[in-house]
Amino acid sequence: MEKLIFPAWILTVAAVYAGAALWLTVFVDSLRRRRIDLAGALALVLLAGVLMFRHLAVPYPGRVLLLAAPLMLAGIAYWACVVRREPDWQLRQRAREDRRQVVIHLALLTAAVGFMLPFMWLVMTSLKAEDQIFSRPASLPNPVMWENYPKALEFLEDALPVGTRYGFLFVRNTLWVSGLSLLGVLLSSSLVAYSFARLRWPGRDAVFVILLSTMMLPAAVTMIPTFLIFRYFGWVDTLRPLWFPSFFAPAFYVFLLRQFFLTIPVELEDAARIDGCSYLRIYWSIMLPQIKPALAAVGIIHFLAVWNDFMGPLIYISSPEKMTGSYALQLFQSAHSGEWAMLMAAATLWTIPILVLFFIGQRYFIQGITLTGLKA
Repeated sequence: MEKLIFPAWILTVAAVYAGAALWLTVFVDSLRRRRIDLAGALALVLLAGVLMFRHLAVPYPGRVLLLAAPLMLAGIAYWACVVRREPDWQLRQRAREDRRQVVIHLALLTAAVGFMLPFMWLVMTSLKAEDQIFSRPASLPNPVMWENYPKALEFLEDALPVGTRYGFLFVRNTLWVSGLSLLGVLLSSSLVAYSFARLRWPGRDAVFVILLSTMMLPAAVTMIPTFLIFRYFGWVDTLRPLWFPSFFAPAFYVFLLRQFFLTIPVELEDAARIDGCSYLRIYWSIMLPQIKPALAAVGIIHFLAVWNDFMGPLIYISSPEKMTGSYALQLFQSAHSGEWAMLMAAATLWTIPILVLFFIGQRYFIQGITLTGLKA
């Protein structure tokens, strides 16, 4: 009997997706035809299925199948009685296109929910009481413990002898390091990439190969020499080692931006040279505006890496007032390893700025991954 559980769930999930796809397709088609009566009937079918799902005393695979059955039957009936008998071929073509779009969006929605589950669990756990975290890990918090967030901030205030202003000191240090590092990586990487892509100078290709070969070096190989260099400069226990290397053009970002520069038509440079523009003026006024999506992608990737960097502060920082947020989270975890709700609350607070940054720059980030060349 136990061998049949997994196939039963596979069949159940397939039936649910088929029923949802059919129901959504015919619902969209009925709205396009402005048949409010048919749309209302389909909505009642969905409501009946939901009520049946809640009140039937049936194990979950069977209950889910009973929910999918009316949706599937309603979709098949509508498709057979309305869509297939439609004399207008354009409406039939639209119905087929609706079905294709519904299937695609259901698959994308499933993937999105899968990626959101860890964050949803993080937020729900941060709002639970300690006795509910492991006894009911997938349930909603009841009651909602909003006080976990003030308690986490109070700990950050009392964690260090210097006072952290409820964690703002860690945020300020991290923003300072992230901002300077972001400025350095965008300026240096774009300038070096422009030189490799658009300028001609002796040994250019050989130097580019050497630059790419540095990506093969593990970080552990350069960790000690880098530390000795910064100690010679007297920069240990300062924030400079965390942002200063970004002004030396990381190889991966140079490669990414160089590929974007290569897609820009040469005619733009020729026209700028005829107008008397120098190489720097062409780089700043002509080239950089064309690669905004790539710069946004590089900026988001690098900002996320610096925001979550733990190894750098661990190596170079020893003063409490100079710690960054990732180091503070480790301090929080070591002091509250058994208080999971407060730990999840602190992690949620630290994740919110990254989410805000991504939602602000997601359009440019996606363009930077998918688009090349000029806009139409």
